Amino acid sequence: MTGKTHIAIGVASALAVAPLAGAPLGVPTDVVPQAIALVLGGMVGGMLPDTDTPSSMGARGTRRVWAALAVMTAALLMVDHVRGSDLALTLASGFSYEQLAGLAIVVATCAVGRASGHRGFSHSLVALALVGYGVWMLCRPIAVAVAVGYASHLALDLTNKRGAKLLWPWGRPLCLGLFESGRLADWTLFVLGVAAAALMVATRLQLIGPMSTLPSVGMPAAVMALPW
Repeated sequence: MTGKTHIAIGVASALAVAPLAGAPLGVPTDVVPQAIALVLGGMVGGMLPDTDTPSSMGARGTRRVWAALAVMTAALLMVDHVRGSDLALTLASGFSYEQLAGLAIVVATCAVGRASGHRGFSHSLVALALVGYGVWMLCRPIAVAVAVGYASHLALDLTNKRGAKLLWPWGRPLCLGLFESGRLADWTLFVLGVAAAALMVATRLQLIGPMSTLPSVGMPAAVMALPW
């Protein structure tokens, strides 16, 4: 399936399934923070398995993120050098060892997936478990949504003619051979995913009244309300 279809289905799946986990697994309970966490997590999870191929949407997005982080780090270090400050160290100290370990697990999983080739390690249950656990350590509010989005990606890839090595490192790729990427079924799933996600977000927002009655603080405050 194409990247946009994986994102749409990942978001829709996260919105439908992740709330069932509830607060014990870190899913926010407030309506707006929950919607933000589930949409963000579903997008990330839907893209991550395809970081194993350079031309994919997930790989391109990951490269942009790393490039932005590299530029920001270089800029901070330059400012610290010129001003004799410790801004970079102060920011880095805001992350716990658990969060850094979680980030390392996610990065290592993507790296191994890239080395193993398209639809190899990164499209396996092992990778799903590692990414889910890594994101749980890194940022719990989106962990369940990322795992659900990741699982939806694997499920979609099982339906097309190339399949995926779900049981890596054992056995051949599992393949149902129902659809082809970029064809009518792909576009249909994309439209259905977008429609379902939009409907579920609208339904959740209606639980706190019409959009016109939402607090004027808007989205930034909702993001800050997440229990990072």
